Amino acid sequence: MSKVNPRVDIIFKKIFGVDENKDLLISLVNTFVSQEDQVVDVTLLNSYNLQEFSGDKFSILDIKAQGSNGRLFNVEIQQSREADYDKRALYYWTKLYTSQLQQKKDYDELSKAIVIHILNFIALPQEKKYHNVFHLREKDSGLVYFKDMELHTIELNKFLNDPKAQLKDVLKKAKTALDRWEAPRSTRIS
Repeated sequence: MSKVNPRVDIIFKKIFGVDENKDLLISLVNTFVSQEDQVVDVTLLNSYNLQEFSGDKFSILDIKAQGSNGRLFNVEIQQSREADYDKRALYYWTKLYTSQLQQKKDYDELSKAIVIHILNFIALPQEKKYHNVFHLREKDSGLVYFKDMELHTIELNKFLNDPKAQLKDVLKKAKTALDRWEAPRSTRIS
């Protein structure tokens, strides 16, 4: 029997990006977001960021969904580090946020947009944590002013840095709900 790797885009989309597995997507999203942003249901949306003008960039998100609370979610799996990855992550977030507002709609109709990027590489070598959450903050006071932006990075390689680790070693590290989500996916059971 061959092994299926959920870190491959197409497999990730088949596991988390189809209606029959919405419960898995909800569980995954709720593992990352705050209590305030928890969802009980999601609607999968068209993951194509269409061009509004002929010169615009066309992009395809792995998973794009809207929670029952109105929040928008983009969940991405990224296998390898690409040049300017940070700019790509910010671009995806801005497209997710700005795609909500159609002509003749008011700004108060914009909902929070949460981007979750699961990375199979180290993006933030200066950070020891494997899960980091970013917001726009005031430089000196740390005040969060723009509450509609939230970007999560999950660096898988930081959770399990020993590819020969046994399942028992991984389970010892699994302390939080996020750790428990990560542990079975990081370990091969022979």
